[in-house]
Amino acid sequence: MNNERDEEYSKIVPQKMAYHMVPGSEFQCKVPMSMSMPMPMAKQKVRKLSTIDEQDHDAANRRGMMNQILSTCAVLLLSAGCGMPIGYSAVLLPQLSMNSTEVPIDVSTGSWIASVHSLATPFGSLISGPLADYLGRRRTLLVSVIPLFLGWSTMAMSYSVKALIFARFLCGFATGILGGPGQVYIAETAEPNLRSLLIGAPYVAYSCGILFVYSLGTILYWRDVAWCANILPALAVVSIYFIPETPAWLVRNRLEKRALQALTFLRGSEITAQKELNDMKVRLEKERATTKTNENIFKLCCQRVAIKPLFIVIVFSLLQMFSGTFIVIFYAIDIISEFGADFDTNQAAIWTAAVRVLCCMIFCGILIFVRRRLIMVISGIGSGVFCLVLSVFMYIRMGQPKMPYDVLVAGGCLLGYIVFNTALMVMPGIMIGELFPARIRGRTAGGVFASMNVALFIFAKAFPALQAFLKMRGVFMVFAASSFLLTVFMCLFQPETKGRSLEHIEDYFNGDNWLWLKRDRGYKTVKLLPLEPLAENRPLQRNVEHA
Repeated sequence: MNNERDEEYSKIVPQKMAYHMVPGSEFQCKVPMSMSMPMPMAKQKVRKLSTIDEQDHDAANRRGMMNQILSTCAVLLLSAGCGMPIGYSAVLLPQLSMNSTEVPIDVSTGSWIASVHSLATPFGSLISGPLADYLGRRRTLLVSVIPLFLGWSTMAMSYSVKALIFARFLCGFATGILGGPGQVYIAETAEPNLRSLLIGAPYVAYSCGILFVYSLGTILYWRDVAWCANILPALAVVSIYFIPETPAWLVRNRLEKRALQALTFLRGSEITAQKELNDMKVRLEKERATTKTNENIFKLCCQRVAIKPLFIVIVFSLLQMFSGTFIVIFYAIDIISEFGADFDTNQAAIWTAAVRVLCCMIFCGILIFVRRRLIMVISGIGSGVFCLVLSVFMYIRMGQPKMPYDVLVAGGCLLGYIVFNTALMVMPGIMIGELFPARIRGRTAGGVFASMNVALFIFAKAFPALQAFLKMRGVFMVFAASSFLLTVFMCLFQPETKGRSLEHIEDYFNGDNWLWLKRDRGYKTVKLLPLEPLAENRPLQRNVEHA
């Protein structure tokens, strides 16, 4: 009787059962529920393990994160160097006005010196895409240093208006070359969780460059400032020389050995790098199998996976400009001066740049913890509310004598606007790095940056006429309406990208849906590994004999 029972029992319960032991954490040892065991025996705690494999894995993760941060810092040095020309006109023009004998200027020539930088940026952006795809992201960053060096050196030795305008054009051209490839490099080298912090860092660097040149302008002559501006690009060249090319570009150009080396450097572990490289190769083979070799960039941009992110980024950028993101920065001092404020313009410029740097740094920290959609909704509503309050206040105070509290109200509203609107200023660069598919990411980023700068140049030039027609109170009403409209648009179309890989985001845009509310609910689900025996290369897999 006992033998028969044992034979029946052995048909149900295997003689050997494989279990994994997960190091570094408490786990529950589960057995099949078909076994008639008491609950304490079927589910019990196992003591926490500390193994050499776990320590090596943690050390590799820390090493990879540090290498990603160092690679990003190399790009940020160049971003700060390209941010300096943006604020240099605020240093150059006042000093030229005080010493008109060296390089004589008037209002017209001064406006060209100030604005030619924005006019030149689209030209650099247009060629940055093809350069990034042909030379690689890293080499394109190094190429951008050449016109930047030439621009600053020409600026320092200029003795005519034409030479100054040409030098400013070279600096703007270099900034245009940097913008797209810089964002793409960070997006393609950072892991999803770390990308939230790093991809917004170039805007902090731009703001630091503006603050740096403002500070130099208060203590140095404009020629000395131009020579000092070459320091950051020189440091950037040395730093970028030691960082790897992006693995995505290397794989697409069939340089798999270099791609594995780059991934090993960026992830800290060759095993993790090999797995990620295999995934990239599988996706690339599927993409090439469904893509015709003679398709040009325009046909690729008309595909579903590209047209949807292009639509989102372009509409967002236009609404962002009409919400006054850059106009308020350009004309903040003039706006406050309308309320009768008396202040040192140099100190005001420095404080404006300092607030911008602080807000950008805080925003990059917020990106780690808060979802993108929530950030944009809060930023749009906050910007709209402060613009609306300022506009209503101007209507109420219209025709009345100026009072001391007018400056406090205007300054407070502008400060609140800058705090909330910083996210809207940074988001286009983040969206370009995250939303565009890999096959067009380099070329499209340059084109979008170019169109954004052209639109910004036109809007900045047209702003004085718009202000004369609508008055400042009407302008801020337009800013408020655009901010609220931007919020509605983001709620409808913008997908959540925090914590998602670039491949996951690309799969989302391959779907049939346009509206976020009609998305595939699986996009929100985190895929968990099934309970099955571990792969052969996983540590601590043990066979436990069942007696």
